[in-house]
Amino acid sequence: MHIRSKLVEDICGWTALAPGLTPYRSLDADATADCVVIGAGFTGLAIARRLAELRPEARVVLVDAKRVTGGASSRNSGFAVANEGPGHAQLHTEQGRASYFTMNRIDRFGVSSLRDLVQQHGIEAQWEDTPSIHAAHDPRNYQRLQRHLDAFQQLGINARLVEGPELKTRLGTDFYGLGVETSGGALLQPAMMAQGLAAHLPRSVEVFENTAISSLRHLDGGWAMTANGHTLRAQQVFVAVNAFFPRLGLKQRRVFPLALTASLTRPLKPEEERAIGNPASWGILSPRSLGATMRLTCDRRLLIRNTAEFLAGGVRPDALAARKRQHAVGLRKRFAFLDEGDIDFTWSGTICISRNGKPVFEENQPGLYLCGGYNASGVSRGTAMGRLIAEYATGQDSERLSDALNLIKPTRLPPRPFLDLGVKARVWMERQAAAKER
Repeated sequence: MHIRSKLVEDICGWTALAPGLTPYRSLDADATADCVVIGAGFTGLAIARRLAELRPEARVVLVDAKRVTGGASSRNSGFAVANEGPGHAQLHTEQGRASYFTMNRIDRFGVSSLRDLVQQHGIEAQWEDTPSIHAAHDPRNYQRLQRHLDAFQQLGINARLVEGPELKTRLGTDFYGLGVETSGGALLQPAMMAQGLAAHLPRSVEVFENTAISSLRHLDGGWAMTANGHTLRAQQVFVAVNAFFPRLGLKQRRVFPLALTASLTRPLKPEEERAIGNPASWGILSPRSLGATMRLTCDRRLLIRNTAEFLAGGVRPDALAARKRQHAVGLRKRFAFLDEGDIDFTWSGTICISRNGKPVFEENQPGLYLCGGYNASGVSRGTAMGRLIAEYATGQDSERLSDALNLIKPTRLPPRPFLDLGVKARVWMERQAAAKER
């Protein structure tokens, strides 16, 4: 029996259910490296891996301010997205369609790269090549889904409508009235995925955790960083901290954070499984940016994420109880036999947003490379872009690298407090538009 409690600890369900974080030491002395990668999420892991493959003689150091793989990369919903909802792109123009299709190629490259690593290293990450479904409850969003389908088909992306009895049978709930199913992506357990990637880094990568870079300065012939009272020097530095670029004085007027919360239920009981028709695991994305993201996992738990907030310091632990109640309401709409007491874990995380939905990918200054800002598509996109920026820094060439270099850059944000007012107003409007999808 699950006991209700007003105290909700910020424990990521994915991490709690994973085998456990491998401990790494903290930087405890001055050090010198050829390459330093700041941030050990999906992007940083991909950068470090690719650098070690391309420069096996180099000393590559990967540092993270927290536990390695203990941050946002383990706190997402576990979608390796190949086909982001085109409703968020400017598909009514030739330039918009071209930009979307370019990002689609990069996302698919990221999914393929992750799939290869799972197979190569035998990573246990609950990987499933399961089509994602963009699905709507509110009939007012059906036309938006039809535009999704038209755009996907126009771009040559395999997609189809799912509706009526088929959709109910597929999901085990009649909450959704219409869906667009697309293949090419995958579902996974993100904490297990991140931990597996870290565990199978090339031996030449040296990893430090609980090592927060507090300053970054350019020197003749390289860069110097301060962390834990020590100096770390390198010829090349790769910053992959996503929403935390501004803490290092980078991209301060280009990206900002949104705080998300999610909940994961207990496993479904056999009688509950039978009542909903024993559906295979699935993943649901909303046609509205602030609608609910849902999953039925392969270990038979339900995940819901239906909050997004502009909070500079993230969601406070004492505010998680209210978010958990919102998740319980969303779960009951879909599966009436679930309530708040059936939720095992509730946690918060941060995504990095740009004004025009474009990522950061650049050599900011000689030897300083920035990569991040994936607008909630970080598993596949972060993996792809991390790999590609390592190739860029080592003089490689490829079609996907050309795609990344030709992406539109993040547009400039207004100064604060106008940024705060604008983002909060936009979030409020999107929340109202997505009310019935939450």
